Amino acid sequence: MKNYFLYLLLFLCFTAKGQEAEPIYLLFNQNETANCQFVISKEPLKKMNLNYTQKRHRKVNITRFILCRNIFVFELKNNHFEIVDAATFSKYKITTLNELLSKEEAAEFKLDINQLFPKMYILEAYENGQFAKYEVVWEKTL
Repeated sequence: MKNYFLYLLLFLCFTAKGQEAEPIYLLFNQNETANCQFVISKEPLKKMNLNYTQKRHRKVNITRFILCRNIFVFELKNNHFEIVDAATFSKYKITTLNELLSKEEAAEFKLDINQLFPKMYILEAYENGQFAKYEVVWEKTL
């Protein structure tokens, strides 16, 4: 009987691991503007077009990446940072902000944005074909 519970536990561990959401990778370029349709109100659904990009360093170890009015926060203490080479970068599936906003709209705004996209990374060109990879948390501004 104990063996059945052990097998059930192992099965649940493997299936739970297999259901993890795929990481989201957004490309950030300080010198370009992001174009997106920002949701003004959810009911009735109203949107406006925005063009805005900015990177702000707040406090000592906090960086905010702003795309349109969406803020992605990197905290050195809580989030992962690494430098990746071009070969690793080419393996990532880059997503646009509009694609993420469309997925949120398709989910009818029922989930918290960080539940909908639990692992998010901002990729920024670094030097010599390398990219800085920041694990971020999405702060919605609405």
